Amino acid sequence: MKKPTLGAVMIVKNEERNLGNILSDIRDVVDEICIVDTGSSDGTVSLAEAFGARIEHLPWSNDFSLARNHSLACAESDYLIWLDADDRIDEQDQEALRAIKARLRPGKDRAYMLKILSRSEDMSDTVSFQTRIVPNRDSVRFEGRVHEQILPSLKRSGIPVESLDITIRHTGYHDHTARVAKARRNLAILTEELREGKGTASQHFFMAMACIGMEDYQQCLEHLTHARQKRTDEDWLHFSYSISTECLLRLEWIEDALAEITKGTGIFRDSPLLHYYHGLVCMRSGRFAEGAAAFEKALALPLRMDSYPIPPDLGTSILLQYGKALEKTGRPGEVVDVYQRALKDGTRQQALHSALGIALLQNGRIDDALLHLDKARKMSPTIDTALWESLAQIYLFQQNQGQAHALYLDLLRVDPGHLHALVGVTGTSVALDDIPTFLEALEKLLVALGLPVPDAELESLAECADLCMRGVARLRDKKEKALAHRLAETALKLDPSCADAHLFVADLFAEEGDTARMAASLEMALKCGADRSEIVKRIDRAKRTENL
Repeated sequence: MKKPTLGAVMIVKNEERNLGNILSDIRDVVDEICIVDTGSSDGTVSLAEAFGARIEHLPWSNDFSLARNHSLACAESDYLIWLDADDRIDEQDQEALRAIKARLRPGKDRAYMLKILSRSEDMSDTVSFQTRIVPNRDSVRFEGRVHEQILPSLKRSGIPVESLDITIRHTGYHDHTARVAKARRNLAILTEELREGKGTASQHFFMAMACIGMEDYQQCLEHLTHARQKRTDEDWLHFSYSISTECLLRLEWIEDALAEITKGTGIFRDSPLLHYYHGLVCMRSGRFAEGAAAFEKALALPLRMDSYPIPPDLGTSILLQYGKALEKTGRPGEVVDVYQRALKDGTRQQALHSALGIALLQNGRIDDALLHLDKARKMSPTIDTALWESLAQIYLFQQNQGQAHALYLDLLRVDPGHLHALVGVTGTSVALDDIPTFLEALEKLLVALGLPVPDAELESLAECADLCMRGVARLRDKKEKALAHRLAETALKLDPSCADAHLFVADLFAEEGDTARMAASLEMALKCGADRSEIVKRIDRAKRTENL
């Protein structure tokens, strides 16, 4: 008996840039390649012909199903895998595809779902199942001008669908503007169909998807409402609750989002994705204990994948958010355990090393924190402000001024007005005796704080210390007490006799209730020429506080 054949079918237009990649992936796997070109003006057709593809031409008429069905009708193989020009199939999945080809059923009575890993340079990955291999039968056709569906015809034909562990990487659009333009195009086509009387549940659902692509969140919610009202047995209801919750969060309608996701988890109690969204909403609304419980519930459920996209690393994302929720609920010891557990999954390593490092830092485990934060820094494609600041803090604690200095300079290269970095560089420059860098950083700090920069050249360290204290006063007004303290310490390194700096430090010790260190600072301030009345005022204030 002749073994069933497998062909590849595609519709393309001006895909010269992408097409060669997928054709290289499949030419030694499939028995034929049939491509419908809808009006290319570049080298797409000649490229396809070079790979031995059969080319059909069909003028574009804003109807994806029409073009897809034309490709199906032109193919001669028993089974067909439909692909896009920006798909890729890795070598191991090519081998898996060869294996499934060898056991295709002669009766042309099965269809197969493959995993679609959608990947873009500027968006998070998603993964879903999609029916990509279908029997070549006249009754099996796509429906819908856009978001074309083949499952309805398979159901009517009584053809079961099996899922396979074969992945197609869909690279898609890498540009926000292009994605919005695609969403606008899709909405225009769907709206035209709606006017023609196609007001089905799925029609409104796909219009909602176009609207969220256009960042029109209210319109998305309206179409989701219509879709649910008309719904019969469509399979998108579960996914719709993650979309509606996302829209409500983007609109900052937090209480509405909580009500929506609570409804969703009530219907789909075993959905880790929806419990994850429940946790996200709780975090946004300050319900941290409830959020931790939601993430814990999500972790206890088996991950599920269906026809609509979820993050491929959902388990890791849940653990990351669970750790953040535990931090907010004052359970630091558990946080470290959660992040260490997440690291074993092998995904999101940079984010996890960073989160674990900060958690260890908060637990006082300085050396362990440095190890993980430094790994995160080396993995980071860009400068991560929080990560760089945390590392600099550790290096300062270890008296490694040079490493802290380099990190602060990195921050200033991407954000010249970064207050933490400017204060940090003033301190490390003094410690490293790098006066030119100190003066440059001090001037930029004064500008960033809205303070005047002296016209005359500074002639003494005492003048530099006085300028630092002007910055201290402004930082104090801005409620940046920790930065003000660090800048005051720099002033004292420049001029140990700076009475204002000693007074400021005494005030900080007083706020902390450390009267012994407050008294020592006041004594130094007095020796450095501070007004005695200022000393007495602070002592009296401390006595009144003690009496209270």
